[in-house]
Amino acid sequence: MTASSTQFGAHTSNKTVVRVLMIEDDKYYIEFVRQLLIRRTDPGFDITSARSLEAAVNLLKNETPDVILLDLNLPDSKGLVSLNRLKELTYGCPVIILTSADDDSLGLQAVCAGAQDYLVKQTVGNDSLVRCIRYAIERRRVEEQNLKLALIQDFVATLAHDMRVPLIGATKLLDALLAGKPGPLNAEQTELVETLKKSNQNQLGLVKRLLEIYRYEAGTAELSMVDVDIPAAITRAIEACSKDFDGEIQLKIPDNLQMRVIRGDEEALARLFTDLITNSVTFSEPGKTITIALSEEANKLSISVHNFGQVIPKDAQNVLFQKFWQGVPGKHYVAHTGLGLYLCHRIVQLHRGRIACTSGPKQGTTITVTLPAN
Repeated sequence: MTASSTQFGAHTSNKTVVRVLMIEDDKYYIEFVRQLLIRRTDPGFDITSARSLEAAVNLLKNETPDVILLDLNLPDSKGLVSLNRLKELTYGCPVIILTSADDDSLGLQAVCAGAQDYLVKQTVGNDSLVRCIRYAIERRRVEEQNLKLALIQDFVATLAHDMRVPLIGATKLLDALLAGKPGPLNAEQTELVETLKKSNQNQLGLVKRLLEIYRYEAGTAELSMVDVDIPAAITRAIEACSKDFDGEIQLKIPDNLQMRVIRGDEEALARLFTDLITNSVTFSEPGKTITIALSEEANKLSISVHNFGQVIPKDAQNVLFQKFWQGVPGKHYVAHTGLGLYLCHRIVQLHRGRIACTSGPKQGTTITVTLPAN
């Protein structure tokens, strides 16, 4: 195709075709690149060329290619001006810069300005060009996915923040009703209001959890690293979680344990231990003992939380620490509004540790967190 073409090649039903727009004023170099690409069949390439920025702009009015190869020295445009103009016209289309051997710094500037990559013309070969094109397209696809995810997270965080205030207000109103301030309630009315209050508290807890996760993911939650007494922190978490548990929660600490204190964020680690124990309480069989054991090896401290309950299938263990996965008593672990283990995973990551799960019908379920001493 030439610069006068008005449409990029379409994908065929038999194979993948990558549509390339090459903006280059050297007709011999255009032909050189064309010959490199047309020999490829997996994927195939459809190459459209434009020998000026104006000609490229006219082509882009009709359709956007999969990738653009751009020479920054054109008859009607020089330097990063060409790149900026293309970015305005083709949002989301990856651009690969073609530079001469003495324009290496210009190529780096172009990447900083939004280009996916750059190639020195004199070193372009068949494999390097195809690899660069495929990587540029894939990187751009991943960038768009990450951007969409970030936008969704921002929306959820904003929504959760806006819901928090009315939920807190509703809790205060329900407390006032239960206290009999507007007037005494009979037994049936009291039970209904208490049910509403419990439901409201559950929703408020979910909102707070969403905001907490957003803080960790967005990087707005800064860790305050101090010396944390791990056995003491776990003991406090056990006291908080054992009130509604009809079994026993045991904490096993070896007599020779040396690593009782590690560097970490005290609030985040308290959340970690509370969520791990709460999860174990939720899915433990009634009356069974939950065991929390500490051990150390190679300057690392391991905390394992074990319970006997519903077995977690192997495939579910692989996604257990992802968002919105939660175990349901009597069922396999399924997609749900579970955020506790995901938050545990993020806290462990921020402390440069590891979290893992093992589960079986005989040995029960164990979630193990390994944290470095420093």
